Formats: sequence, C-alpha cells, structure tokens
Amino acid sequence: MNEAPLSESQKLAQAAAATTWSELPTAVQDMALDLLVDALSFIAAGSGHADMDRLARVVKAADGPCTALGDRRGVAMREAIMLNAAATTVLQRQDGYSHAKGHPSAQLTPLLLAIAERDQLPAHRMLSAFVAGYEIAGRVGIAMNGVPHWLHDLGNWANIGLAAAAAHLLTDGDAVAIERAMQSASALGLAFDRYTTAGGATSHHLYPAMTVTQALTAAEGAAAGMTTLPDSLTRFFGPRFGADFARDKLTQGIGADGRWSDYEILNGYFKLHPSCAHLQGVNDAVDLLIKEEGITEADVDTIDIAVFADAMAIDTATPQNDLAARFSARATVAAAIRYGKLDDPGLNDLAALAPLMARMTVRHDTALDVYTPEGRPGVVKLRKRDGTLLTREVIYPRGTPKTPATPAEYQAKARGLLARHYGAERVGPIITAARGLGLGKPVEELSRALRG
Repeated sequence: MNEAPLSESQKLAQAAAATTWSELPTAVQDMALDLLVDALSFIAAGSGHADMDRLARVVKAADGPCTALGDRRGVAMREAIMLNAAATTVLQRQDGYSHAKGHPSAQLTPLLLAIAERDQLPAHRMLSAFVAGYEIAGRVGIAMNGVPHWLHDLGNWANIGLAAAAAHLLTDGDAVAIERAMQSASALGLAFDRYTTAGGATSHHLYPAMTVTQALTAAEGAAAGMTTLPDSLTRFFGPRFGADFARDKLTQGIGADGRWSDYEILNGYFKLHPSCAHLQGVNDAVDLLIKEEGITEADVDTIDIAVFADAMAIDTATPQNDLAARFSARATVAAAIRYGKLDDPGLNDLAALAPLMARMTVRHDTALDVYTPEGRPGVVKLRKRDGTLLTREVIYPRGTPKTPATPAEYQAKARGLLARHYGAERVGPIITAARGLGLGKPVEELSRALRG
C-alpha cells in the first residue's frame, strides 16, 4: 500500500529534524553565530534601558539556572526568556530578514539559550535548533506574503519557527514533536496591534516577550504529546494571519532528500541604525549627506523625505518618547544631522530635535513600494540655506543581503553595544564564548561570561 504523501508541515518538520550543526555549510554556521552575537549585544544594551529596569523589578525573577542579561545571578527559565525577549525591541537594533518583515534570530536567541541552560544541553543541539527554527520561520514568512496592514509582524510568522526550534531542542530533533509544535503555535495564533510603536506605547516590548512565551508553551505541549489538528498552519494560521497566503511556498528550498537545499538564514541581515527597519534606507541616505557633503544643522533650510508605504504607515511627526522617535523619519534624520551620527543618546532629547524636525516633510512615494520587502528604500532631498539642493537615494540599506554589512561593521556594532552594558574589558570573553559554541564549547561558558 502506498503511503500518503507528506503535508507541507511534515516536510518542514522532517527537514528541521535533519538539521545537524556539524553538517551545515560553513557560511550557514558563520551566519548563525554572527546573528547570535548580534542578538546578545542588543539584548544586553536594551536591558539597561529604564523601561527594562522597571520591568525586571516588577517581575522579581526567581533564582534559577538561566541568564537574564540585565541580572548577574541565574534566574528561572521563563523569566529569563521573557526579560531577554522584551529587551530585544528597546533600541530597535534587532536583526532583520529580507524575504519577509520580521526578526527571527532576536527571538530564537533568548528562547533557545534559556532551554539549553536549564537542561544543560550541548551547544550543537542549541545551534542545530537555531538554524532549523530560522529555516521554518523564513519559509512561513515567505508563504504569508506579508501580514494584514493592521498587524505587527511580531507574534506572526516567526512564531511557527520559534515553536519548531524549541521542540527541536526539547526532544533532540523529533520530527513528530516539531510538527506538532508548529501546528500548536498556529492554533494559538497571536495578533498584535501594529501601531503601538509609532504611538510610543512601551507595552510594545511585551510583544516579543509574549511571542517567545507562546512558542515555548506550544513546544512543551508538543513534547508532552499533546495532539493538534494537522492542518492548523495551512487551514487557519496562514489564511487568517497572512496577507496572501501561498501554501506551496512553504516547502521551497527542500530537496528531494527531504533536507534543506538552500538556507533562508543567509537572507538575514544586521540593522546598523537604532531605528525601525523601514527607515534604514532614509538613515543611510542621511549618512551619505553627512559624510559626503559635510552637512550640519546650520546648513539646513528644508528636508523632503520620501518613503515607501509601510514606512509612511508607522511614521509619526511628533514622537513623545525615544521608542516613537525610532519610528519617526523626522526624529532619526534630525538626530543624525544634529549629532553627526544617528545613535541612541541622540533620540532622548526630542525638544532639542524639534526645530530641525519642523523643517522637514515626509511623504509616501508609490514608486518606492516595488522594492519591498527586500529593499527598505528612502530618498532624502536637502535644500541648504544657500539654495543648493542635495539628494541621496538608498534602496537597499547597508546590512541587508544586497548591500551586506562588512564583518567590521557588524562586529563593531556588537562590541559597542556589549561594552555599554558590560564594559570594554568583558566584551572579548563574551564574544569568544558565544562563537566557541560553534566549536563545541559548553553553553555554561557563555552563561558565565554573560553573568560575569
């Protein structure tokens, strides 16, 4: 008797189960470790923000075997996951993925690190799960063809990969458990309001916290043998939470042998500005004006900023705090020009930026929409006080696959953010311990380095 053909979800789960760190291409291993270090750096820096300090004091994490990057003691697993995940969005420096809008490695890192710490699992299992989860997440993101305009991408397609990764780690790559975790996460679908960010609502930082918590719950249920409807991803989640779900895209990049034939993790990227991904092209364009033309605040008469539809939808002309400022074209451009470079401190004093922001207009240029999601285009036209008009256009910002960040750029980002939290002398040991995971060094070495 012929066996029934595998469903898309089963094919994804089997490819994930077959993902083994030692067998992965070197480029994939390098990218995974680079993304891991990047995530640790912006989580650490974000944990020092006043919002996260207040949250940690309310949560009162119990002692345990896991690392919350804002705390030198070991804490309980769920609290470590929640606090680390919440810190990912504070500075808006988290990773991106070029084939769909989202931040998979920022969420995979706190989830898998805490499970590996609690269960004292070897690094190769954690890293295998990391890549397997990223591959599933990316393919679900592609199949979703975006999300409805009122939904935030957090709590959406990446959740399926997160749940799969956690189940992979909990069960040592059991395909049945991985597939159940995917279906469970699909049935437990989350729906987050997209507009909290532009409004400066800091409850936005609970989005990734809820995301990883939901994924962990789905994975634990799957590992415990809880049953699921086998079509929850393709019947419910995809059509309800995607903009134009195409189930046939779920299995693209899976070969005839049931393994990944290409790797979506290589389409991840590093954000080099502390702003929403949608503004990275604008921020790059301003960087060029500053570096190539020597522009200062005194030179500016007016600035016209053209953006694509999604950037326009979240833009705010009058941000009320540093979170909203990171989603404001005016604020990020003003901070870059006023201080010579866009960095986190420059977004804290919005009153100082207001006079320059008042000389700006932001508009939607429909011609830019065709470049998304791979591009995050922006055009900046600056008229100087002497009447000179300067224009810079960036379609594919630095850090994205079409304009890759150099190792020096993303390593400098990681070192700078880690140094903010730990001090320069501790940066080297942390990065060495994180990258040592790829060589089989124990997770405990990274935990010790992070706690100091």
